Amino acid sequence: MAHMITDTDGAVFHKQAAWHGLGYTVEDAMSPTEAMVKAGLDWTVTKTPGITASGYYNDQDIFTDQFCAIVRDDTKTVLAVQSPDYQIVQNSEVFDLAYTLSDQVKVESAFSMNGGKRLVVLLKGETFNPMNHANDEINKYLALLSSHDGTLALSGLPTSVRIVCNNTLTMALASGKKGMFRVTHNGNIEAKKQAMRDALKRYQSTGKMFEDAVNSMAVYGMNREEIQNFWLDVWAKIEEPVVANPKTEAEYRNYLNATTTIAKWSETFDTERSNLNAPATLWMAANAVTKEIQHRIPARGRKPSADSRAFNNLAGTTQDTTLTVMKTALALV
Repeated sequence: MAHMITDTDGAVFHKQAAWHGLGYTVEDAMSPTEAMVKAGLDWTVTKTPGITASGYYNDQDIFTDQFCAIVRDDTKTVLAVQSPDYQIVQNSEVFDLAYTLSDQVKVESAFSMNGGKRLVVLLKGETFNPMNHANDEINKYLALLSSHDGTLALSGLPTSVRIVCNNTLTMALASGKKGMFRVTHNGNIEAKKQAMRDALKRYQSTGKMFEDAVNSMAVYGMNREEIQNFWLDVWAKIEEPVVANPKTEAEYRNYLNATTTIAKWSETFDTERSNLNAPATLWMAANAVTKEIQHRIPARGRKPSADSRAFNNLAGTTQDTTLTVMKTALALV
């Protein structure tokens, strides 16, 4: 269950269903309050004053106040055992933080994982088009994250990843740590939540970092030779360097795989450039690689599973490859 969404979790998605098919899909844009209710995430947790080990020593109960249990009130399940200084942030408080951005803020996805231990609220930000290409729209999101088991700090994460499960969350965390604002679940939690509100008010400038990075690639013109060299560099990083005159079977196999794959990238690149009526740029060259990687298996209609390549488009090797491609491109600008 790599998506980590269990029978006691809730999930809601705007318009586009998640790959795992769980949760509700709604057509109308949701406010944070609406999303919390639709996803069934309006439950609370309680921190106990201590924990008791029943019948452990001579059939007697042993109580300690050195630890406390975080209990989900609706299911009466223990989500975690924490130290007494652990501070609860209720689900409703995370959703309420979204309104710091705007009274009209909308939710793209909202869900819990691991039986309620983790919470994700993905807010839909602005879309932008690299260099105003109308058919090359990119979505910007802001993820509000929290947990009741200490595995996630209360966090704000600008991202371009549509987070719908644990694996897409991992992808967003891997690619967006520099722009992330996080506060831990201890100390003066009220002061920390105010610090989070202050950070969210700066979201427009924080999120623009991603837009600037894409636009820097979108204005980086390249000729055919430079594009081919970029693709060979990408191949060397995600597979292994290509030997121009292969002598061993392994070298020849890599050479054949590289030339076949790069030909597909080139075809995607030419198609996208023709559709957009746009000049040849680094952004288009990188996008051709990631599009071909991410869509070649799902296009065959195979059902994503933990053992399929389609699954890896959402988690695992393909997400790592996508990050490698973009890092390689950004190194040129």
